[in-house]
Amino acid sequence: MQWMRLSDARSSRPSAARRAGFTLIELLVVIAIIGILASMMLPSLSGAKQRGKMILCINNLRQVGLAIQMYVDDHQGRFPTATVMQIDPLTGLPADPIPRPTLQALGGREPMNPGCFPNARSRPLWQYIKPSDVFRCPDDRGQRILPCSSLCGPEFSPSNFKTLGMSYQYNGGTPTVLSGGGFLAWRNAAVLPSTLAGQAEGWIPDPSRFIVMHEPSARLYGCPDTGPRWYQWHFAAAGPSEFVDPRTAPARFISPILFADGHTRQHNFTRALATDPLHPYEETADWMWYKGPDR
Repeated sequence: MQWMRLSDARSSRPSAARRAGFTLIELLVVIAIIGILASMMLPSLSGAKQRGKMILCINNLRQVGLAIQMYVDDHQGRFPTATVMQIDPLTGLPADPIPRPTLQALGGREPMNPGCFPNARSRPLWQYIKPSDVFRCPDDRGQRILPCSSLCGPEFSPSNFKTLGMSYQYNGGTPTVLSGGGFLAWRNAAVLPSTLAGQAEGWIPDPSRFIVMHEPSARLYGCPDTGPRWYQWHFAAAGPSEFVDPRTAPARFISPILFADGHTRQHNFTRALATDPLHPYEETADWMWYKGPDR
């Protein structure tokens, strides 16, 4: 009886060992399943990362909006002007008689091209938000063709924040249009449309829709010697961020927006830019770029 039990134990060992292992086919099946699951998860993880960057930019613009409101309160109810005088940081007095544009430099860090853009101390939001990453978009991919004048220094590459000290744009000047295009509400007007720079709060027809700050993806840019350019930052695939025709761009033109009433959100400008490139700034149910003569 004892010999039988020992024999049974010995004879059972090989079969137990065989049951504890995996065959090559089983291992390949497991690896294939892991690969499929990983391929399904990666787009979700990438999308979550992109959404996180957009949320950060929306929060940045919300803080910029608070600073702009404080500026308005301190300046007789008027929004920042389109230009400022350069201030000497040592004396606090004007450094020269040349006005510097604020449309891409409302606040933020020192620019790499000080010949054309105001230093940090001269910017309208200086006393409300000191230079920080509040003015930086993590998806800032720059604007290679700008600035238009070679006298202004390096192009806005690899990012607007690095070269200008600020990623976001102020809707304070007349937006660029294509030759033959323009502003439909001003078709027969003798002057160009009015945007926000220097305007009183009461001038705005609909604060909940009037754009104050945006990213380059929301509109058209260009220089006389290079022609028009459109940009994609958020939710854009790796590759070119600058396009010569919005209708052929592979992704969408999405930008976070700060509105005059202080609220922020993201908007998709693809249809506005690509359906009728000659008139990309017309009023929609979601936004307004300019005030027409009948307002």
